Amino acid sequence: MDVIFENGDLFLSGFLTTIYISIFAAILSLIIGIVVAVLRVTPSGGLKVLAIVYTEFFRNTPFLVQALALYFGLPKLGLRLQFQVFGLEFNQSFVVGTMALALYTGAYVAETIRSGLLAIAPGQTEAARSLGLSMMQTLRLVIIPQAVRLVIPPLGNLLIALVKNSAVLTAIGLAELMYNASQVNNRTFRTFEVFTAVIIFYLVLTLPLGWLVSYLEKKLNPLRAIRLNLRGAR
Repeated sequence: MDVIFENGDLFLSGFLTTIYISIFAAILSLIIGIVVAVLRVTPSGGLKVLAIVYTEFFRNTPFLVQALALYFGLPKLGLRLQFQVFGLEFNQSFVVGTMALALYTGAYVAETIRSGLLAIAPGQTEAARSLGLSMMQTLRLVIIPQAVRLVIPPLGNLLIALVKNSAVLTAIGLAELMYNASQVNNRTFRTFEVFTAVIIFYLVLTLPLGWLVSYLEKKLNPLRAIRLNLRGAR
């Protein structure tokens, strides 16, 4: 494994880039998913149609194609998305990669949260409105918190999938973990050692996420956790 230590700076840089883009994309996808899910369950026809078109488009086309279309299409529209914040420079590949990952994952998040919204009894909305809450207050304070609590496991799975999907962004030149590992492999031809290290790096990210999801499920939805434990004990 000497090749790993000799190229530790590249592996660490790619690992940190993967973490950064996963965090930003996860936050954006959650925001997008909540907004689109709410639009999907509203009676407003036009907004509902737009939400349906969005989810169907991004769920039924390959993520790699979406990323390439954004990366090469936005400059043709005159959009150069690169900036610097707090001394950190975000280049075109990073910004477009974050957008592509967030839009793609956001479609799945929207459908997941929508299933949670539909699982909430209509009486919850009626009770909140009878207490004088507006529709937006009802959604923000009553419905959405309960819906998110119900769908923590699938949301956790989507977050793990998002981290793994970030490897696809090597196709647009983003210097994340897979991209940097490929550079090391092209120089050293130590394919087994290089990509075994990549697997370990991804496990370092995804396994704690799985444990965190399990913890949150038990913490925020204890009745479901108890039922699952009882079912496993039989």
